[in-house]
Amino acid sequence: MTDRTKNIIFGAIGALALVVIVAGLLPGDSTPPTEAERVDALASAIKCPFCNGESLAESQSSVAAEYRALITQRVADGATDEEVIDEFAAKFGDSYILDTSTTSWSIALWIVPILAISIGAGVVTWMYRSARRRSEVVQ
Repeated sequence: MTDRTKNIIFGAIGALALVVIVAGLLPGDSTPPTEAERVDALASAIKCPFCNGESLAESQSSVAAEYRALITQRVADGATDEEVIDEFAAKFGDSYILDTSTTSWSIALWIVPILAISIGAGVVTWMYRSARRRSEVVQ
């Protein structure tokens, strides 16, 4: 197999991996979640302020149960997920929000390393080929 063929295969695999990752980050065309699903997701995304690293969904404390009931009430009143998250962040601070997957920074945290590795692999390949060509010319 020639170097050119290997590079095409590796480039295609890298491009396919990037497409799969980007496709996974895009929102799907699924049905909207029920209120109960939204409450569960929100309770899982907010850390219990009085528990040791547990989310409101995981905690069995009475305080966590009260906050789950508050989330249920806010969802029933028509609040969006962002509004509920913002209320808890305002009350307890951003460090109590566990789910940050919807931010542009989290997408960048996935894409930037992949791009850096791809560019680095390209540079290493280019340097390797240049060195081989120089050594072939010298011989």
